Amino acid sequence: MGQPPTPSVSEGPVIREEDLRAWMIEYGPALRRYFERRVGAAEAEDLVQDVFLHLQARAVGGAVDNVERYLFRIAGNVLVSRHRHRSARGFALTDALDEALEPADPIAAERVLIGKQDVARVIAAMQSLPPRTREAFIFHRFGEMTYPAIAKRMGISVSAVGQLIARALEKLTEEACA
Repeated sequence: MGQPPTPSVSEGPVIREEDLRAWMIEYGPALRRYFERRVGAAEAEDLVQDVFLHLQARAVGGAVDNVERYLFRIAGNVLVSRHRHRSARGFALTDALDEALEPADPIAAERVLIGKQDVARVIAAMQSLPPRTREAFIFHRFGEMTYPAIAKRMGISVSAVGQLIARALEKLTEEACA
């Protein structure tokens, strides 16, 4: 597979939207197949979207040497996080049984396109957030940091962290509903 241009350090801390779109088109089907083999078709599209959201959120500058390897490393981490989350809630066995009993849900091309558009809209909304708001949101949502930990790292109060995250959620919700 040919690789779209790799973001360089000079382009700053955010991966370009064009690169994300190109990578979604090129690597999305392979990621979908990867997830379908492991969790079934019903959750595969959501997990593919999680991969690209994590990619955008974790873009902290520097070049990505091998996009495919990097994306599949993120995919593995997404699966581990999903398993931990479900195991912590006691869903691992019951979900496996429920998935086995559910009829297969073929993914229509229209649904895939809508999902890609939704991911692109969320990424654009995240990129449009003010830097400190985006940073607090990414620490909380993707870094799984607590408000006190974020406050300490950013040198602000816990209530300020709450306000930043609330603003981020409000903006992302507005964009998602638009």
